[in-house]
Amino acid sequence: MQGLSRQERGSGARPADRGPAAGEGASPAGAARISPVALLAVVALCYAAAQLLLVSPRFALEWDEAVYASQFSGNGAPIAFHASRGWGTPLLVAPVVALTDSITVLRVYLTGVSALLLFVSFRLWLPLRPGRTVPVAAALFAGCWPAVFYGDEAMPNVPTALGAVALTALALRTATARGVPAGTAVATVGTVVVVSLFRPTDVTVIALTLAGALAFLLLSPARRRGTLIAIAALGAGLAAGWGLWIADALRRYGGVAERLEKATENFGEYRWLGGQHLRALDGPVVCSSHDTCGPVPVAGAVWLAVFLLLAAAGLASPRGRDRTAAGQGEDRTAAGRGEGRAVLAVPVVVAAGIAGAYLYYPSLTLPRYMLPAYGLLSIAAAAGLLRAAGALRRRAAPAYAVACCCVVVGGHLWVQTSQLLDNVGRLMPGRARDVTVAADLRKLGHGRPCLVYGWHAPQIGHYLGCEAAGTPGGQPLPATPRHVAAKAADGYAVIVVYKDDADRGAPDLASWPRYRLPASGWYARVNNGEIDTGVPPGRPYDEPGL
Repeated sequence: MQGLSRQERGSGARPADRGPAAGEGASPAGAARISPVALLAVVALCYAAAQLLLVSPRFALEWDEAVYASQFSGNGAPIAFHASRGWGTPLLVAPVVALTDSITVLRVYLTGVSALLLFVSFRLWLPLRPGRTVPVAAALFAGCWPAVFYGDEAMPNVPTALGAVALTALALRTATARGVPAGTAVATVGTVVVVSLFRPTDVTVIALTLAGALAFLLLSPARRRGTLIAIAALGAGLAAGWGLWIADALRRYGGVAERLEKATENFGEYRWLGGQHLRALDGPVVCSSHDTCGPVPVAGAVWLAVFLLLAAAGLASPRGRDRTAAGQGEDRTAAGRGEGRAVLAVPVVVAAGIAGAYLYYPSLTLPRYMLPAYGLLSIAAAAGLLRAAGALRRRAAPAYAVACCCVVVGGHLWVQTSQLLDNVGRLMPGRARDVTVAADLRKLGHGRPCLVYGWHAPQIGHYLGCEAAGTPGGQPLPATPRHVAAKAADGYAVIVVYKDDADRGAPDLASWPRYRLPASGWYARVNNGEIDTGVPPGRPYDEPGL
């Protein structure tokens, strides 16, 4: 009977996490047999299994991953770190890359981390939303193809998305708690700081939108103190997170203005990107134009429409007025109509805020940018799905409710799995080729220290333990930049990698020895310092903005 008010105890009401709540679609016996925590653990294990089975642990690194992994690698020099990047991902992978350069070990480690983050972030919602809504929400998010694809990647997006889910739960629990919610308030501050290490701009949008959504609880005198504490915790977390960013800007870039200029140098103009995000629902992982994105996928558009309809149904659910608990122990709270609806409305508002920011993002359109919105919307979508199943069970045979859930969940998994496999299959050969090119260059031999320049240079450079300066793959090499030539004057072995005659636009490379890499069919030009480039040494290099 923990977590019930005296009125609920006196009326004989069932515990919030065991009863057949309206729209929840679960029998009391079923809820008693399998707890929501156990169901959530099963979802996390299935999420890990999907990554291992559908995305190979031997899936080689991409550009961004190579940059992040190289920062604390024991294999060689760190690759130039652009001003827009955060230190969260390098710190996350540091325990592995400092000890081994094995891609498989890194993938398995990140699979475990992402599954654990999924469990913990959604587990924080159970005191707010007892029953099966939370495990179903976790399953909906874990079934999205970008969540599986990036779960074991050394990228900031999945930690940011799950951090947004956790942060929203903690702030809600702080705002609706009885007494002084010291524990959840401190956890809120810490979560903002940690997520800011990955993507500070994302967590800023999330925290500000969350604070605005929570402000409506100030209308309730009983919740005013908790809400003020929650908003203050969000502000304190942002101040600490941006304080770390400013300190890094002063240390590495000479000032805040200098770092901002470098971080935004390639952003371009703000523009509406809603159409491109629709085209990118099924990939590719980088959608830079209508040509690369392709048409709007019918299956993806239907999936998105159903997902949003389920979220809307969840907001209209009577369950939104049902029992809520803002925490455990000293954080117990009585049920309330406004609070119950806020449990679903707040994450939807925050999801709209972060999605809206990326609809105007002045750069590339990438499916992974929407992961925080998917994670937050999944709470309301799960409530809507269970409400629909409960309504069918009351109005028709239970078999119809089961069939409805099977159709929705099966369609979700079919659409997302097919899109996942398509993207993995499209990228697998190119990433494997980078490993082959690095192996060819290793056999060819080169001096140390070294720098790789050209196509896929960060990936190849990381495998070789070299610094790197990349150029867009598939395009002719430009005239060799001065900073690359200066490295040769500094005594570096400079390795230029490309395919076919992509070096035709760099006549200054004509005097460098040219080698064909037999296993990959690529070419390399190598200057071990014997050839005078006519450029003085010491010119620094900054990674191009992404």
